[in-house]
Amino acid sequence: MNHSKTQSGRRAVTKTMLMAVCSAILAMATADTWAQTATYPDKPIKWVVPVPAGGGMDAVTRIVSAGMATALNQPIVVDNRAGAAGTIGTGYVVQSAPDGYTVSTIDNSLFTTAHLVFSKLPFAGPKDLKLVATLVRLPLVLAVPGNSPSKNFQDFIQSSKANPGKISYGSPGVGSPLHVGMELLQTRTGTKMQHVPYRGMGNILTDLSTGTIGAALVDFGSAKSFAESGRIKILAVATEKRLSQMPAVPTLDELEVKNVPISLWFALAVPAGTPEAAVTRLAHAAQVSLESPEAKSKFETIGAQVFLKTGPEVTAFGREQVAFWESIVKPMAIKLD
Repeated sequence: MNHSKTQSGRRAVTKTMLMAVCSAILAMATADTWAQTATYPDKPIKWVVPVPAGGGMDAVTRIVSAGMATALNQPIVVDNRAGAAGTIGTGYVVQSAPDGYTVSTIDNSLFTTAHLVFSKLPFAGPKDLKLVATLVRLPLVLAVPGNSPSKNFQDFIQSSKANPGKISYGSPGVGSPLHVGMELLQTRTGTKMQHVPYRGMGNILTDLSTGTIGAALVDFGSAKSFAESGRIKILAVATEKRLSQMPAVPTLDELEVKNVPISLWFALAVPAGTPEAAVTRLAHAAQVSLESPEAKSKFETIGAQVFLKTGPEVTAFGREQVAFWESIVKPMAIKLD
């Protein structure tokens, strides 16, 4: 008997059996994944907001999640997990199971530049997150205390130049779009101010209204009630056109402050690796919510502009934004432990 042929035959049989077992396991795993996503969602979804309640991101999330819960026929529980400029809550989401049941609202900085600013980050930048859909853009405004002697933008710049380093400004954290925006504003106007980082927009506006800080770049939705009550004054808007809600307030461009590309956008994101079927389902629900008359009416009251991108379009947008914001933040060499 030829032993070498017998051994070769046994090896061939064994290899065939192993391939069959592997194929069966893969088929079962694929069938299980399909079954899970086919019924998705079949339980409540946790939506993490990585900032305190009360600001623009929180307000937008609650508006959008309400409509999405109806579209998905499942409860959506909003969970505020603030701290470290939003990186704590975002890290929690990234480290959650990528099954579509833990999602998050993120902004420009959390997706594009947090990995450049923080040396110890609980996630590895944009590669750990998948954009499901962009939601809204919020117009940004430059504000000062209501009792500030600066009657307009020109007065504020003159005062800042006369008192270099003495006027403080607040932002939601180092490296945030509002921090970067104020740094760019100083560069363009030849001024020097002192940065004071905060945990959330609500705290910034409270301290701004009492004069604890002298200025802030804030989203209009959060600032609106403070401005209407006279607790703060809005000196300029960082938008292409004047806001319809404040037609008398000039844009930075009108004030000859050029090339300050400041905008704040919010998006719905999930951990990388989330099944595409779940991502598609979430994106469709987000679209339904954003296009509802109820959501549009509420967005108008806070000055938010619907900014919907999904599928390949939102993926391309994410890549473009990473390149754009990195080009601005890298030269600033901002680093935090």
